[in-house]
Amino acid sequence: MNIANKDGYRFGEHAFLIGNEFGLLCIAYAHHEQDALDYAVDSGYLDSQLMSPEDYAEYESNGWHDSFAHLGNAGEPFWTEYLWIKRIYGSSQLANVYG
Repeated sequence: MNIANKDGYRFGEHAFLIGNEFGLLCIAYAHHEQDALDYAVDSGYLDSQLMSPEDYAEYESNGWHDSFAHLGNAGEPFWTEYLWIKRIYGSSQLANVYG
């Protein structure tokens, strides 16, 4: 299992499963989805989703901004068409729901 955060879980963070059309790529611990995706990119687990400069130029010039996102510390463009993310709820949250 690939874990994007080298430091592991920190208090208050949630676990997010991140994958694409081929399956699960990694788990990232974060406060929200954007941070989880950034951690996954910075750890190299989303390299398969990196856009080529030519594709980015075409999509940017045509205004097709719903197919990619700028992720990671470098803010590089990554394909998001087949990317998925799912928050995993911990046992403490389940106890609050089922009370």
